[in-house]
Amino acid sequence: MERIDTHFWSPVHNNMYSQNDMSRIFDIIRERKLYNCPSLRFCYDCLELIEDNDLRCGCRLCNKQWHPGCIPSSPDDINSPFHTCHPLKLLIDGPPDYSNKKCDACQEELKNYFYHCSICDFSMHVRCSNNPPPLILETPECHEHTLTCMVRNDTFTCNACGTRGERWPYVCVPCGLMFHRECINLPHVININRHDHRVSHTSSLGFGNWKCMICQKKVNWRRSGAYSCSTCPGSVAHSKCATRGDVWDGGTTICHFSHEEHYLIKIDAQRDGRMRCEACVHPIFSEKHYMCMECDFIIHETCANLPLRKRHWLSAKPFSLNVNKDKSKSFFRCDACKTRSNGFRYESEGVSLDMRCALVISLYCDYECHPHTLFLTTTDKGTCGACELPEKYVLRCTESECDFSLCLACATLPKKIKRKAYEHFLVLRHGEKASGKYWCEVCETVLDPQKWFYTCDVSGVTFHVQCVVGEFPNAKPGVTYHYQSVLGEGPPHMYPRVSATSNDGEEKIELFPNDCITRPVPKCAICGSRCLRPLIIKLCLVDTDEVYCCDVKVKCSHQFLWNTKYTGRAGLKTMF
Repeated sequence: MERIDTHFWSPVHNNMYSQNDMSRIFDIIRERKLYNCPSLRFCYDCLELIEDNDLRCGCRLCNKQWHPGCIPSSPDDINSPFHTCHPLKLLIDGPPDYSNKKCDACQEELKNYFYHCSICDFSMHVRCSNNPPPLILETPECHEHTLTCMVRNDTFTCNACGTRGERWPYVCVPCGLMFHRECINLPHVININRHDHRVSHTSSLGFGNWKCMICQKKVNWRRSGAYSCSTCPGSVAHSKCATRGDVWDGGTTICHFSHEEHYLIKIDAQRDGRMRCEACVHPIFSEKHYMCMECDFIIHETCANLPLRKRHWLSAKPFSLNVNKDKSKSFFRCDACKTRSNGFRYESEGVSLDMRCALVISLYCDYECHPHTLFLTTTDKGTCGACELPEKYVLRCTESECDFSLCLACATLPKKIKRKAYEHFLVLRHGEKASGKYWCEVCETVLDPQKWFYTCDVSGVTFHVQCVVGEFPNAKPGVTYHYQSVLGEGPPHMYPRVSATSNDGEEKIELFPNDCITRPVPKCAICGSRCLRPLIIKLCLVDTDEVYCCDVKVKCSHQFLWNTKYTGRAGLKTMF
C-alpha cells in the first residue's frame, strides 16, 4: 500500500539518482538476480528494495518512494540517546558544506533529509534514529563479555580485525578491548578457500610469530583477533583477509547451545513460511536464519544471538534463557501477553516470557500504530486501544493529554503475515476511518475498521486479527501435550486417562496445522464447522479416529471432553 505525500521530506522533485546510488542499485540487482522483474522500486534514502507488499511512501510530483521508517514522522526536533547534549534538528536540503556528509551512526552517505546538530557537527539518518544501534550488547559474537557503545569520535584500534577506527567503538571495560561496530558480528566459524578445515575466530592468538595464510603478512597477536584452525597449528588469517569476498563464500557455521549435536549453517534465502523458528516459533520468510543440514532445526539469526540472561520490567531479578529441549513439556503461558507458546522462553522466579515480549523495551516506539512514544507500566491496568480489552500490563502513551494504551499481545503482532490460499502478504492496519462496511474473509462477519485488522493490499480483502493469527500465534504445531498444558486448568473430566496409543499411557492433545490443501478442512466434533484459523486442536484418543475441535476460547474442546466418558480399553462413549 502506498501513502502519497508532498511534505518536507521531499524537497527535490526529480527522478535522478546519483552515480553512487545507481551503482548500489545495480549491485543489489546482481546479488539478488532481479534482472527479469517487471518493476523494481528502491527506497530513495536507504536504497534497499521495496517489496511488493511493503508499506511505502511516495511523492505525487515525482516517482520517488521511501520506506516509512526512512522518512521523518514530523519536522520537530528529536532527542537521541546517542547525542544527549543537544536536540537534533531536521534538515531537508542535504548535508552542509562543513560536514563530512556521513551519518555518525552507520557511516553511510547522507541524503536530502536527516537529523543534525550544527554545534557538534553530528548527523544521523532518519532510519538510524528510528532504529539506532544498541547501546549495550550482552552476548556479542566477538567477545564473551558485555560490550558498551562509547559515543565518542576517538581514534582506536579494533581488537577484532586489527585496523583503525575513528568513532563509536564498542568497549569491554574489564578487558580494555574496543571493536568496530561491523566487527562485533564477525562470524564465529567459517569455511575459506585457502584451507580444508573450518577456521574459528579468536580474540587473542597468544604469543607467537604468526603469519596470515592469505596475505602472508604478520598477524599482531597483541592487538588483534584472527581466524585460526584448531586442527592445524599455525594456520591463522587476519579477520579482514578471511572474510574477503574472494576467500569466504559468505556462509557461516555456528554451534548453538540449543542444538549442540549438529552445526548450523547461515542461510540468506527466501522461504515460503512453512518452516518456523525454534525460538520465537514464527514463520521464516526473507529473514536471515541458521539451519541444520542434518535435521529440521531452524532459527532466525536474531533469535540465535539472544542473550543468555537479560533484565526485564516484569521482575527485579534477571531472566535466564530456557531453550525448551524437551518439546513434550515445553508449552507455557507468557506472563506478559497471556498467550501460550512452545518456543524459547525467559524465566525468573516463576515468571515466564516468550521471545516477543522479552524483547519489548521500556520505551516502545512504533509510529505506524501510534504517533507518540509508549512506556511500560506495571502499576495500573489499562484498556488496549487496539483490541479494546482490559489488560493487567500495558504500554501507555508518554503524552499527558493522550490516553492511549497498548497491550503486549497487540504490540507483538506481526506486521506482515502469510495465510494459506493467499499469494500475497497480509499487512497489519492500525485502524482507519471508513464510510462503508468491512467484512472478514474468514468468519464472514462485519469488521470494525477503527480497530486493528489485516488486509491484502493487492486484492483488498480484510480479516479480523484473531481470524488470521488464531488463538495460538506464538505456538508451533506438531508436538503432543497433556490436556492441561494446552487447555489450562479445566473441569474434573480432564484427569489423565489410560490410552492404548500413547507411549506414556495417557491421551494427548496436539496443535494441528490447518493448512490442508488436498482434502477439506476437518470438521469440529462439537459445532460441526470447518474452522479456518491457522491451528486447530487434534485429540489423540483411545481406539477411535482422529477428532478435531475448534480453539479453546470457542469452548468446543472443553465441551467435547465433557461429553465423553472413558469406558475401558474398548473405546469412548459419547453423549452427543
